[in-house]
Amino acid sequence: MYIDTTTNEWGLTQAAIMQRHPLTVFPDPFVPLEQYALVVDQPQPAFDAATHKTVELPPVEGESGFLQQWDIVPLSSEELAQLEADRLAAEKAARDAARITISRTQGLVYIYRNLRVTEADVETLIAGMDDEDAKYEAGLYFRASTWDSDNPHVLMFGAGIGLDTPAKLEDAFRAAQTL
Repeated sequence: MYIDTTTNEWGLTQAAIMQRHPLTVFPDPFVPLEQYALVVDQPQPAFDAATHKTVELPPVEGESGFLQQWDIVPLSSEELAQLEADRLAAEKAARDAARITISRTQGLVYIYRNLRVTEADVETLIAGMDDEDAKYEAGLYFRASTWDSDNPHVLMFGAGIGLDTPAKLEDAFRAAQTL
């Protein structure tokens, strides 16, 4: 990056300088005209990206030439909101990527073959629930044509039949996919 020392315009590239002076033949390797000075890159200072950002300031001339300058400023409320939205979107994408979906038939075949649990056994488990709303929803999800490994109702009736850890449930879903 270069600075025009006559106008203090900075952030200029080699290409920008050459475009400003189309009739000038520049040497190879590139050497700018006298009015331009190289700005020495400086590393950005450490900062907490969750709350702040760096902003490039105009270069400062020192004993060894022009030096790039940085400032650390707080993120605006809009930037903080965008960071939160990005975080939530990334979490959702991770959940979606980890989700395993199987057909109801695959699930029923798997639990019968491997756990000797029948459809009626799960329906009895659901019928024994105290919360009427949860009981109704669990029954709907149990009778749905597909089961998702991250559905809270599927997790509940999975735990009730012995698939009581995330690893056991994931293994069961992966095995059921092959049926």
